[in-house]
Amino acid sequence: MSRIAFVTDSTCNMPDAILEEHHITVVPVYVMFGEDSYKDYVEMPPVEFYRRLVEFKAAGKGMPTTSQPTPEDFRVVYSDLAGQGYTDIISIHVTAKSSGTCQSAQLAADMIDGATVHVVDSATTSMQMGFMLLDAIRAAAMGGGAAEALAAIEQVKAHSCLYFTVADVEHLAASGRTEGHEKATESAVTVRPIVAVLEGVPKALGAERTQRAALQKVLDMTRERIGAGRAKRLAIVNGNIPDKAAEWAHDAGRALGFDGQPFVVDFGPALAVHFGPGLLGVAVQWE
Repeated sequence: MSRIAFVTDSTCNMPDAILEEHHITVVPVYVMFGEDSYKDYVEMPPVEFYRRLVEFKAAGKGMPTTSQPTPEDFRVVYSDLAGQGYTDIISIHVTAKSSGTCQSAQLAADMIDGATVHVVDSATTSMQMGFMLLDAIRAAAMGGGAAEALAAIEQVKAHSCLYFTVADVEHLAASGRTEGHEKATESAVTVRPIVAVLEGVPKALGAERTQRAALQKVLDMTRERIGAGRAKRLAIVNGNIPDKAAEWAHDAGRALGFDGQPFVVDFGPALAVHFGPGLLGVAVQWE
């Protein structure tokens, strides 16, 4: 009988309580301020990151950067899980089109004996990836094997999305990972770009002059993606504005026809490097 372990990376933004409940192992991405490297969340929690970010930028030191976990980071995790008797390890990660994390995971997977490691490119990040994990875990809990868990991930991929608005456009320019960011970052007036992860690529889909208008556009685009579906899970993602996120959660849930309790999560240091503080948006799964 198969025993399945679940692994992800720190861009998943999954709340600690859920990680602990489902025994999900998180491999941290690295956040770098100049020559100093820190493990995302572990050595650089969000509160410390945002504080450090202000000081770093004020000192004229530019922007922090990120780096994927090493193959050795993954090998240690996989070896430990194989040693615990797991027959399969499902390791789902941030989009391979924006990060080398999947590549590091696959290199490590090829070194492992005693367990089969399934490296999955989520083609997204944050709680959209988290929703994939939750349904994969549910499939396994209902008696399914690795094939059923992997099929559940693909089902969520086809029925979920991530849209958000960015407040600090200089992060988009410095990162360079968001397709189409130039129109917003080179604008003569302050704008709020709307970003989505589509086909594995962060893309700027437009911009508005105010946060209110940008958030409305986020909801409009999300509703269009859901179509005739019904929202099953909702997460409010934010960049160091938890009070605003919690306040907006009610409006977002109502607009998207979601009557449950949404997750409210910070985008975390590794993602905030690329999208900046002040971002606000939604990850939604529908059925």
